[in-house]
Amino acid sequence: MRLRNVLCAMALLACRMEPRREAQRHSVDTTRFAALADSEADGCRQIAGQRPDTGIQSGSPAAAEWRRRIARGITYACTIHPSLVLRIVVAGDTSGPSLDSVLVFTASDSARPLQLLHRVAGDAEMPLPHFTDVLRTIDLDADGWRDLLVGRFWGATGNSGYDVWRYDSASRRFVLDSTLSTLVNPTPVRGRPCVSTHSNSSVADDGMGVYCLHSGRWRLDSAESHTWLRDSNAIRHDIMTRRGDSLVIVRSETKRDTT
Repeated sequence: MRLRNVLCAMALLACRMEPRREAQRHSVDTTRFAALADSEADGCRQIAGQRPDTGIQSGSPAAAEWRRRIARGITYACTIHPSLVLRIVVAGDTSGPSLDSVLVFTASDSARPLQLLHRVAGDAEMPLPHFTDVLRTIDLDADGWRDLLVGRFWGATGNSGYDVWRYDSASRRFVLDSTLSTLVNPTPVRGRPCVSTHSNSSVADDGMGVYCLHSGRWRLDSAESHTWLRDSNAIRHDIMTRRGDSLVIVRSETKRDTT
């Protein structure tokens, strides 16, 4: 039962077909592209709006005011490709406060947005003043174009979730990825069209998996979990891999919990 629960949790797939991607030409930010050779490097830098502040205590009046200010809008310059630099603004409602909209502009035109992205339905947390990952661009699908991640929640145990839009170079637009938006801590797998995900609910309970694109759809190809067996004071370690249409356990061992 626990294994089935782990697999269900990691296989929250609402997959869509991967759009065809083609090259395009835009203004080039050559000074920053050298630092973006690593697919895991963030392609954005904040250029306007309220900035992170580690000196503000959570729950204080200063933190509340910081959140109201950030809801007015924070602006980033983002290198999506060596030929494409965009200006991206995350904004929301100051009365809540909340962050609910993402506006995409060219680097040279601040008056007419190319695209308005609405946050995924459901509650999205407001960031705390010390968070630095409100918005990032990372190439998650290894197609050479960076994708957009906007923070949705930040858990106390290190679990973070994001609304994810992948960049479609054919239509020159960001397209919501409903699968990646369900994953916790999505991280690109170097050199492969794959994304790893990991989460933990306690010191002894955690899970990780690797999703890869197959014919344009994300599929869970492998998973690993540690489960605390409270009744027997032990920890079970399961390793699973895909065989055909199913994930099968290729290794399982149980050891006494010595923590």
